Amino acid sequence: MKNSTEIGKEYEWTYAGNGEFRLSKGGRELFLAYAAAESTDGRSIDTRHAKEDNVPEDGTPGKQFTFRTADGLVLREDLYLDEAGLPCVSCTLSDSCSREVTTRKLIPLIAYGSETEKTGLWKSLASEMLLVPYDNTMWSRYETAHLRPGRISYDLSELISGYSKKALLFGALDFDVWKNAVVCSAYDSRKLELRSGIADGGTHDSLPHGAVSGPRVTSSRFVVLYGGDYRDLLEQYGEAVSRMTSPLKWEQSVPFGWNSWSAHQHTIDFRKASFASAFIENNLQHEGYANGDNTVSINLDAGWTKMTQQELKDFVTECHRRGQKAGTYDSPFACWEKDPEKEIPEVHGHTFSEILLRGEDGRILPTVDGAVPMDVTHPVWKEMIHKRLRSIVDLGFDYIKLDFMSHGGIEGMHYDSSISTGRQALNMGYSLIRDALSEKSTGRKIFISLSIAPLFPCGYGHARRFSCDAFGCAEDVAYVLNAQTYAWWENQRLYACNDPDHICLKRSFCADRDSTPGEARARYTSAVIAGGVMMLSEDFSDAEGGKRARELATVREINELVISRTAFRPTGTAEGNACRVFTASSGRTEYLAVFNPEQSDCRITVTSGLTGSELHSSYTDLWSGRKISAVHGALEISFEGCDAMILRSDS
Repeated sequence: MKNSTEIGKEYEWTYAGNGEFRLSKGGRELFLAYAAAESTDGRSIDTRHAKEDNVPEDGTPGKQFTFRTADGLVLREDLYLDEAGLPCVSCTLSDSCSREVTTRKLIPLIAYGSETEKTGLWKSLASEMLLVPYDNTMWSRYETAHLRPGRISYDLSELISGYSKKALLFGALDFDVWKNAVVCSAYDSRKLELRSGIADGGTHDSLPHGAVSGPRVTSSRFVVLYGGDYRDLLEQYGEAVSRMTSPLKWEQSVPFGWNSWSAHQHTIDFRKASFASAFIENNLQHEGYANGDNTVSINLDAGWTKMTQQELKDFVTECHRRGQKAGTYDSPFACWEKDPEKEIPEVHGHTFSEILLRGEDGRILPTVDGAVPMDVTHPVWKEMIHKRLRSIVDLGFDYIKLDFMSHGGIEGMHYDSSISTGRQALNMGYSLIRDALSEKSTGRKIFISLSIAPLFPCGYGHARRFSCDAFGCAEDVAYVLNAQTYAWWENQRLYACNDPDHICLKRSFCADRDSTPGEARARYTSAVIAGGVMMLSEDFSDAEGGKRARELATVREINELVISRTAFRPTGTAEGNACRVFTASSGRTEYLAVFNPEQSDCRITVTSGLTGSELHSSYTDLWSGRKISAVHGALEISFEGCDAMILRSDS
């Protein structure tokens, strides 16, 4: 039996029989697939081996297919095209006797290439899988790698041709209950599973994914996209997610300013913060280093708690007097206290032990990156965070960096029994913070930047740092460019702007040497092309650090690219590492950002085949003012060590 489930302008779901489904685009078969699920009582269902309970007739939109097993499991497969004509899929597990079901894993689609598929992606050994990290902690990276049993990409992935930019994208659309993943099957060659229910080392979980119970339990929805350019698909996916969950709006200009971490780490104090504020006012703020609202933000990172309440008030007052915003820091989901029996400063009579997340055996969960996750559903945690945030608001801060946010989504036993998964808990914690910092609650706009945070759920921060900590050497440039290569599309789709982390121009607290001038220029440029947050992190009492800031941070035309929120697009995947050439356009003006993220010398050839459009006859480097002409349709660019150029077309 071969019934059409829904016919759109391009995509078409069809039932192939024997519990399998086919997705086609423009008459070209993309893959065959089936669905599976498991209940916690040991039962499982695979649509290929289950009884067809309901196969609808042709022509009915939004078809549902139902399958059942002899031991009573029922799996409903929903295959449809959304309002934009994009193919989506989800599945729902239930019991034929109307009993409650409990599950930790639903797999609405297990896709593979049949003998008749026409993409060539499944059969080619050159095809690669995009591996998206769950979050940005511990210096995780994006990768493209050949298919291998067990490879996991969190929430989305792409199968990308090894010979072109052609790709298939699979991405989750819901992030309220399940941690999702695209998993390369460990049991069947070259199959990709779209899974709701993943908890492993990549998500920093020591316990299984939380069990979800009910008369019917539904997976996240996934969207599938196919096209000739994997970059277009990522942008389309971002737009599809934004239709489901709008980014947290920020109608003011993107933040420019200074962050204390790379410059001073935990030694930050009032004197050092005041010095940075004064330096920026006197040297940068009125010379082009400011956002479109002509303001900068002076931000205290971790370590500010050593300052007294009076010093904090004086700091905020001083920043405001200079026409600056004042920023602060918190890690609301992570407990750094070594003694769990210590009283919580904000909630007298209660100890940290009460709000630490535990397993079923009652034991406190292990630390993640040095901190124990807290139970964000506990009323004492909620009281603590309300008071902590209220203090920040009352002090007059305008910007807050929220760090170690992944801790809020760790699987465990939560105080609120209605919360059974880490994602449910994370959404609850995020919602509380967002509402407490909203303009309705505070009477003013406060910028929220999320750090060490899962990519999803979005909608809770104005910005998200798309990498882990990045400083000022060549390896830091390469690391930030890795994130730009695979996360540029998140800018203005998932978040109002990307955050490329603070910018060190000379020497960070953790470096064993000074950055070269070329490394400093490349690091600043790597932040510019992200199209979002710009935060220097320099000890301006160092003469060379101040000199570099005056030279690099005051080029108005370069900073205007940031103010326009222009996220430069990579020209390729760079074999899973970091792209070296990025493109952007504004009106008839084309821009090329070209990098050497290594300490050794290199020569880079830029052609129209690389950029995807005809090169202009000449370009001007916005850093040096030097003109570079195309010769025989190519630009030849040489670097002596790590460095970067931003080239503006001259015609």
